[in-house]
Amino acid sequence: MHNNHSNVSVAFFWHFHQPMYSGPESKTLPLPWVRLHCLKDYLDMLRNAQKFPGLRMTFNFTPSLLLQIQEYVSGQTTDEQFLLFKKKPEELSDGDKIQILRDFFLANWDRMIGPYPRYLSLLLKRGKNIVEDELPSIAQTFTLEEWRDLQMWSNLVWIDPVFREEILDLYGKGKNFREEDKERLIGLETRIMSSIFGEYRKALDSGEMELTTSPLYHPILPLLVDSDLARVSNPNLNIPFRFVHPEDAEQQIAAGIRVFEEIFGQKPRGMWPSEGSVCEDLVPVFARLGINWLATDEEILARSVRRSFYRDGNGVPNYADHLYKPWRYKDVNFIFRDHVISDLIGFTYYAWDQEKAAHDFVARIKNISEQLPSFDRYIVPVILDGENAWEAYPDDATLFFEALYGELTRQQIPTTTVSGFLHENEIKHHLPSLFPGSWIGANFDIWIGQPEDHVAWQMIEDVRQKLTAKNITDQEIWNRLYMLEGSDWFWWFGSGHVSATTQVFDDLFRKHAIWIYQKIGEEPPPELYSPVQQKAEIFSCQPIDRISPVIDGRITNYYEWYSAGYVDIKRMGGTMHRFAGLFSRVYCGFDDQYLYIRFDIEDENITAYDYRIKFFTPKDLELDFCEGGNRFCAIDKVGEMAIPLADLDLDDQGVVEFMIDARQKGVEVDRTPSLKFSVRLSDVKLQNWTL
Repeated sequence: MHNNHSNVSVAFFWHFHQPMYSGPESKTLPLPWVRLHCLKDYLDMLRNAQKFPGLRMTFNFTPSLLLQIQEYVSGQTTDEQFLLFKKKPEELSDGDKIQILRDFFLANWDRMIGPYPRYLSLLLKRGKNIVEDELPSIAQTFTLEEWRDLQMWSNLVWIDPVFREEILDLYGKGKNFREEDKERLIGLETRIMSSIFGEYRKALDSGEMELTTSPLYHPILPLLVDSDLARVSNPNLNIPFRFVHPEDAEQQIAAGIRVFEEIFGQKPRGMWPSEGSVCEDLVPVFARLGINWLATDEEILARSVRRSFYRDGNGVPNYADHLYKPWRYKDVNFIFRDHVISDLIGFTYYAWDQEKAAHDFVARIKNISEQLPSFDRYIVPVILDGENAWEAYPDDATLFFEALYGELTRQQIPTTTVSGFLHENEIKHHLPSLFPGSWIGANFDIWIGQPEDHVAWQMIEDVRQKLTAKNITDQEIWNRLYMLEGSDWFWWFGSGHVSATTQVFDDLFRKHAIWIYQKIGEEPPPELYSPVQQKAEIFSCQPIDRISPVIDGRITNYYEWYSAGYVDIKRMGGTMHRFAGLFSRVYCGFDDQYLYIRFDIEDENITAYDYRIKFFTPKDLELDFCEGGNRFCAIDKVGEMAIPLADLDLDDQGVVEFMIDARQKGVEVDRTPSLKFSVRLSDVKLQNWTL
């Protein structure tokens, strides 16, 4: 044991990414996220760190984001919502008003709308659930003053607290805004966006911070190298095609480096490959292009060295001396994300008292330090999205960062840039191999695992074959193809993620492909005129991999239920409708020992009901959900239960069928339909250790 914690350095690595939103014929973006995150996240993340001299960290800007910020600042780009914001209410068309009602409440309702009475009242007037047919009549009830107030609040809440001082009076005013107020807000937005590159370049030149980048349009690089690499982590994937274009991966890396160098005046030393996705074939490419180090997830390390990392009661992993050291594979260094600590910031700490969250983080670092030799130096990589998480935090995480950075400073726990640590410390560990995977489950399932993904990949392969057959060399056309290879389309295709804006991505994807065909004088195939998301109404999905969720009644980790099967009760037409559809979704997954069931309900007061699961297959069995008292069950934000597989007497078919009912004072108020899931272990058996 030792008291000095200088043997461990924390390497914060904040990842900034937005996909390309522009269509092939328009620079007016259909979504405002580049602009709004510029106002709320990118510059203030640097400012929050600079409040504490001596703090060191790394920021990652994807080239697709850099290009779009550049175009906003130069006046080449704007977005539909900004144009609607700038219009005088009396100039709004009926179509404008309907779009405003759809788009101007796309913020975290609890943190960004609820605290502002006027904004909340406008949301309630529109209605929390959009009914498209009712929007025209709802729009008729809004006054000119209400339209202007909605325009203002939909922008005011995105201004980070660090920039609000000069417009504090607007927040105090609350309503009955004037056009002059809008002009002040527009001026502030312009100044914030225009200063991002300059301030980061100064921080980079001073050595205080390190900046890195990613491949040009954020593709999953190993899937460009060879789509069959997805089968290494999930041999059961049925991929009806093969995409093998490693030259595209190299182009995306090289072009990303060029964009970064153009804006920041030097080449990056490190890179976050999109979604932390790596494979062996790419390492020589990175080395050849001057990339010294890559960051990815601890699961990649675990599978590469064939070890598993388990935390003790203090959160310290076994093999801590492996996880918290840089490794080398061929000519490139690697650091591996501590996904427990990173996910605590991304998905958990927002709901805590912010001082307690900071103390918990620092205590974890101290515990790690005390379990490692004091004579050596270690790095704890804390890598996560640097923008989306903060919407769920009080004051856009300003309180959290002040508490966290302040506590690290007081406890004299060093922070470091990645390159700074690598420069000062010898790399002693060498990887015997590099497992192909991403930061999510060490696999690529999200981007290639579902039928809609396959349709989109085949569309890319088809158009690419046309380009090579016709010997097309036009770089603008090839750039459009590289856009199609980006990861974000595939994030939204399929049933894994649901968003109000999924259709926008679907439309943009197909527009880019159609544009390429037209540019090369080819007739676009008819399938490009129908949504990729043909199965948008699919409401159920079978398990795709083992899961091991924490049974605490909360979504402890965003991805802990990702590989489970689920049924969207609402899309099934609801339940008995005696309670207007209490249940919204039911999840079912398993590992070697347990069947896991989770249910989500519409009522915030989930503990007001008693719940029971009735199994029909493989045998009749009734189990009560209980609040406390059963270590395999928890009800808080959601209901979660772990049931020993041995209790179910599963047969060779591996099918479970059950329903869940809800009771209040002994009276049944709602029940799900009978739900059926396949839980055959052999169907999803992983073979990661056979390599």
